Formats: sequence, structure tokens, C-alpha cells
Amino acid sequence: MIFVIVAYGASQKTDRLYRGEFRVAKREHPAAYKSAGLSYDTKFDLRHVLELPFNDAYFSVPPHAPHGQNPKLGTLHPSMVRIAASAFSAARK
Repeated sequence: MIFVIVAYGASQKTDRLYRGEFRVAKREHPAAYKSAGLSYDTKFDLRHVLELPFNDAYFSVPPHAPHGQNPKLGTLHPSMVRIAASAFSAARK
């Protein structure tokens, strides 16, 4: 079975970042924003992560499939790796 680690994300109050958080914003990091498949500027909290099995119970196509027949999954753009690693390190302190 394949497992993935997911982090809590929020599109509210993205101008305030706390220890363990990083932001993917369209204006600041357009390539990262596009790669992540986001609809809004979003901050991710690496203090709150879960390991979930990659199956239909957690990653199924939403009802009425507004984005097509595939779950919407994005990727972390290479330009964000250092930023995310720094937030991860801060979250572990």
C-alpha cells in the first residue's frame, strides 16, 4: 500500500505566517502556484501533518466532478523546496 504525507492548508490569513508555515502565492511564486494546482494563495502548516493511505477513501473524485474525473493533486515546485524545508525544520523545534 502507498502512503502519502499531507499538510493542513488554508487560504485565509495567508499574510500571517507562523513557525512551521510556508505560503504558495500566485504573485510571489507563479510557477509554484501553477504546479501546486491551487485556486487561491495558500499557506501550509507543517506542524499539522497526517500520513494517509493513497486510496479512494481519502483521494477520490469529488461528487459532481467539478474538475474532471481525476482527484486534483498538485506538486511542490523545485523553487519551493528550500522554503518548505525551512518551515519543516522550524515545525520540529
